[in-house]
Amino acid sequence: MTTFYSRVLLSLTFVLATGSSLLAADERYQVLFNGKDLSGWKGLDKFWSVQDGTIIGETTSENPTSGNTFLIWQGPQLGDFEFRGKVRFQGNNSGVQYRSEIVDADNYVLKGYQADLHPRQEYFGMLYGEKTGRGIIATRGQQVVISEDGKKKVTSQVGDSELLTDDDWNDVHIVAVGNRLIHQINGITTVDVTDKSKQAMLQGALGLQLHAGPPMKVEFRNLLLRQLKGDEAQAVLSQAIKSGTPNDKSASVEPTDVAPQSSEAWLTSQPIAKWIWSKNSPDGHKLNLRKTFEVSGKVKAARLYATCDNSMKLMLNGKPIKSTNQWQTPIELNITQSLKPGNNVLAVAGENEGGIAAMVLKLVVELTDGTKQTIVTDESWKISDSQVKDWEQVAFDDTSWNKPTIKGKLGDGPWRIPNYTSQTQKGEAKDPLNPKNILTAPGFVVDHIYTVPKEQGSWVSLTTDPQGRFYACDQGGAGLFRITVREDYEPLIEPVSVDALKSISGIQGMIWAFDSLWVHRNGGHLYRLTDSNGDDKLDTAETIPGGTGGGEHGNHAVIVTEDGSDLYLDGGNHAPLGKYKNTHVATWDEDLLLPRMWDANGHARGKLAPGGWMTRLNVDTKDQTVYTIGFRNQYDIDKNRFGDVFTFDADMEWDLGLPWYRPTRICHVASGADYGWRSGSGKWPAYYEDSVPPVVDIGPGSPTGVVSGKGTAFPTRYQDAIFALDWTFGTIYAIHLKPHGASYQGEAEPFTFGSPLPVTDAIVGHDGALYFTIGGRGTQSALFRVRYIGDESLEAPSEIDPAAAEARTERRQLEAFHGIEAPAAVEFAWPFLSSKDRFLRNAARAAIESQPVETWSASVLSEQNPQAHVTAAVALARMGNQDHRAPQLASLLKMDAKSLDKSELLGLLRAYSLTYIRLGSPTESERTQVIAQLDPLLPAGDPDINTELIRVLTYLRADSVIAKTMMLIEKRSAPEIPDWSTLATRNARYGGTVNSLLSNHPPTRELGYAFILRNMRSGWTLNQRKAYFTFLNEAAKASGGASYPGYLTRIRDEALGNSTDAERKALEGITGEDFNPVPDFPIAKIEGPGKQYTLDSAMAAVRGKPNFERGRSLFFSSTCGKCHRLGTLGGSIGPDLTSIPHKFDQRYLVEAIVDPSKNISDQYGSSIVLLDSGRVITGLLVENDEEVTIYPNEPNADPVKVSRDEIEDVQSSPVSQMPKDLLNPLNPEEVRDLINYLMASGNPNDKRYRQGK
Repeated sequence: MTTFYSRVLLSLTFVLATGSSLLAADERYQVLFNGKDLSGWKGLDKFWSVQDGTIIGETTSENPTSGNTFLIWQGPQLGDFEFRGKVRFQGNNSGVQYRSEIVDADNYVLKGYQADLHPRQEYFGMLYGEKTGRGIIATRGQQVVISEDGKKKVTSQVGDSELLTDDDWNDVHIVAVGNRLIHQINGITTVDVTDKSKQAMLQGALGLQLHAGPPMKVEFRNLLLRQLKGDEAQAVLSQAIKSGTPNDKSASVEPTDVAPQSSEAWLTSQPIAKWIWSKNSPDGHKLNLRKTFEVSGKVKAARLYATCDNSMKLMLNGKPIKSTNQWQTPIELNITQSLKPGNNVLAVAGENEGGIAAMVLKLVVELTDGTKQTIVTDESWKISDSQVKDWEQVAFDDTSWNKPTIKGKLGDGPWRIPNYTSQTQKGEAKDPLNPKNILTAPGFVVDHIYTVPKEQGSWVSLTTDPQGRFYACDQGGAGLFRITVREDYEPLIEPVSVDALKSISGIQGMIWAFDSLWVHRNGGHLYRLTDSNGDDKLDTAETIPGGTGGGEHGNHAVIVTEDGSDLYLDGGNHAPLGKYKNTHVATWDEDLLLPRMWDANGHARGKLAPGGWMTRLNVDTKDQTVYTIGFRNQYDIDKNRFGDVFTFDADMEWDLGLPWYRPTRICHVASGADYGWRSGSGKWPAYYEDSVPPVVDIGPGSPTGVVSGKGTAFPTRYQDAIFALDWTFGTIYAIHLKPHGASYQGEAEPFTFGSPLPVTDAIVGHDGALYFTIGGRGTQSALFRVRYIGDESLEAPSEIDPAAAEARTERRQLEAFHGIEAPAAVEFAWPFLSSKDRFLRNAARAAIESQPVETWSASVLSEQNPQAHVTAAVALARMGNQDHRAPQLASLLKMDAKSLDKSELLGLLRAYSLTYIRLGSPTESERTQVIAQLDPLLPAGDPDINTELIRVLTYLRADSVIAKTMMLIEKRSAPEIPDWSTLATRNARYGGTVNSLLSNHPPTRELGYAFILRNMRSGWTLNQRKAYFTFLNEAAKASGGASYPGYLTRIRDEALGNSTDAERKALEGITGEDFNPVPDFPIAKIEGPGKQYTLDSAMAAVRGKPNFERGRSLFFSSTCGKCHRLGTLGGSIGPDLTSIPHKFDQRYLVEAIVDPSKNISDQYGSSIVLLDSGRVITGLLVENDEEVTIYPNEPNADPVKVSRDEIEDVQSSPVSQMPKDLLNPLNPEEVRDLINYLMASGNPNDKRYRQGK
């Protein structure tokens, strides 16, 4: 079996959307339901509510209704009208009541016509006379004329027998003009009634029914009304009569495609088809399969389902009727007119590409006498791999052919039921390409424009040209296409990737600008495509070099800058920056005060800042300027009407439940900003002073397209919105922006969504509609359109907030200094450092950082405003040098920390962190002074402040930080649960993880505290250690993302590694560890001969397949195990090496051994200790209560224990405790074995020992 990652859907050719696609572009409807509350409606409050943009009517066994009751629209009496809406229901029937009389105002009871919504197929969409004494007026499929004397006559049949499912969303359409009443469900007429009787009702109320009886639930949304009169009424009626005919014309003698049934019940009912093939299925195997059967009467209906792994050609009575080249795309046909009474034969020419092979078929035939015949693939079929003439004909003699081998029954894996259970999860639509399964905001409709055939790929990028044509591109290699949408015909699809452009594909962002199509390709480079000869065909490509690589996290969008002169490019966190000439972000680094953990499953391991980026490209010089950094994977960007750029940044879904999880979020792409993505646990909190906050957090998801509402023919608020697409949860969000200082805050409205609806990109068409594509990762792709047909004003937004406009102007004045040296910059920018506006402060700091540090460093130290002081100190820490460390710390120590507000205090704590990270560690005196300043503030009433206090005080090894932090952990409150339950319903697979998190949420905040506290080696009581590991055990029982368990294991392992041998032994009952650090295997001597190793020669030596036993022995014979522990073996003086592969890559490890003094951990650095006796000892300090143990640098020296009172002074030593020449005695093979043993964490089952490198 050959598979691909895809949700293969229905048609591979253009089809008109049902329902909404039939609406003319200029039709306007009254929006009856605003999606928020029941304004304009009245009913019994105990039954009716609004949830997630849906009217819900519900009865329960505890809250029943004694009789039918209605939610009644409070508008005028309706005469001639057209009504549209979406509905689903369960438990009992419901209906839309119209032209009705209120007969019980207290209980909201109506009498009149009802479009009945009933689970029985013959009643679904029928016309019922509620409380009129008429009962059922017309059942589904009937055209009825009722005479003046009340007699009914069925004059014709209408519609079809397609299975309608009550708990799926269904489009309801009612047209009432004079005495002609038409009901349609999903665009197909269910009844057509002409009521000439005296009981006919020509006007009345509109209502939604809740039925008496068993508990039930009904949901309505997107309710639209158009009141009609005159010629318009007749035109609408004529259109309804014409449009309600099924697409598959019963008069045709050709087999016609049909949509998948809403339920697979017809396929899973007896008899069940079997997957069949020959016993063997070699690659490329071709097999002929046939079945002769007799039809015993005249055929009323016949439905066929068939598919083959991998491809098949289906024939009936010798005539080819359909083919499929993918088993995930089954054949579903109406073959009513193709069957004949008597003998028939189904013949299949099947082919296997590779792996397992099988074919399945089911044919259900209904005869005019009501009897049914079913033909299924089973042992009665005949097979042959010989090519024989006329084998597909009825008269062919197949008695010598073989019986097939049964491979399983329909519904079994690996195939399941393609287009049904194999393609959908619980809660997902069975026919995702049908617009009835796509939900929108009130007043909007969705049209299905085009289904992309396999050979055109899966479209992930979309744009328009000046003529209003669209360009779309496959994610893979299928190419770039131009699409001309034609209302009366299928779209014209023209391949662009031909001749000189045949290699152009994999485009993840494109824009038409400067008479060219600019495309940003996955894997690298920007291309400018032009028409060289004026024949209206792109034929020439100019390459603008950039970084290469990155895949789905690589090069993304390209848009025109706000001034129209240049282009903005963006790329994800795996896209290397191309060569740039300038940068608005003066400097970037990891900037993590304490050790990070790489992702527990290895994602983005070793990926460092800047992360995702946006640059500005000068289209003439091709020079790039770095504009913004620090995103994870922002796929697309666009501008609002004020010229500000926005993006939709990705989360790391494996981090769910962890302190560093950042949900998908809308970000204002501000000049000079760093949004703080760092790999693994290193992601910055949004409150860091050297970062900026998002506009709005969304939640889990996979961001794709972003497009401004500018140019849409939508209500005003949507024209001012940013539309952001989420692939995973099938949602297009409308982000409603509200000015907030120099930036914005936003509200995310689920604007259009479906399950599944893997949206990839969107663009505003020249007609004012929003066009979007679905697809990606090889899934079935299609083009849709969203239009507004409601009655709100379409006036363009013009409101301007004067204060916001002034703030934007100030920000842009500051941004003009980014990346350039300007004498006026510091003087202009400095006052904005005290602003309460984060974006103004960021713009001011970036302007100042662009100037030589010596021109402004003195001002930092003399600044008196607390906010300006901490923000300037952050800048000095980022741009200064070691000479600035002492005066910087001295100035920060002068601040009255307890009087600072939250922003100022967080800024102070970040300034301290950056000073230590970038300018150097504090002296012992500085350390104690900072502890004295900050320690009284912990615990604080704010969790963010607590986190940063714990972080800094842990770094400084404050005596009280363990006790205070453990108090916060042990006295924790319930976790805050995000409101993601509705989102989770839109993807059963990923939603399961989200729902598990919501129902069993971890103590995320306290996990952050524990994560930081794992770095504390000393100062613990045994009870505190027990409480700490008990907490980790409890947290491990909670739910989280895929990396949650691995991170918790590593937190535990690192905390154990920082525990003493005695503590580890005492904790065995909690940790389950059988702790014995003494090796129980022989330790071999070093063989040599050695050499003087450099970083490069040592790296060269580590190649090849390592020997585990020798590496383990060398860990001790080379004296590593004397100071370091790996797993449960070794000493405890130096850092525990068990977590090395989770923190560092191999090159970093080798460099740390060859040149140990290059990067020294503050926690394990050597100190120069002056005793009151005058003796000076250089070594590693380990503090324990009132006693201090010093481990001298000399390898064979004994530890020295002194009391704290004996110590006069302590200074950091620039020389590492670890010997420099540790590797030199080893030969290259021994170096290889030792390094690999360390990188494998001492695990004999590591992949390094299973295969060569």
